[in-house]
Amino acid sequence: MDRRWSAEELDRLERAALKLRPIELEVLLLSAQDRLPNHQIAARLGITTEAAERHLADALYHLNRNIDREHRPWWRFW
Repeated sequence: MDRRWSAEELDRLERAALKLRPIELEVLLLSAQDRLPNHQIAARLGITTEAAERHLADALYHLNRNIDREHRPWWRFW
């Protein structure tokens, strides 16, 4: 499936990604952009495979939360 992202969607994604911790962003980029498997990400960063998996999971969780918060009405923050 070849889905095109709108400029607004890309802007939201970039703002959400910039809120990630540096290690989360680096692991996410190595996984998504460079398409490296977790064991290669771990070797490149000098961490364990489990740590790479955890950082990737945290990155995806926080990315989703950051994007969701941007579109949540003010009354739903509680």
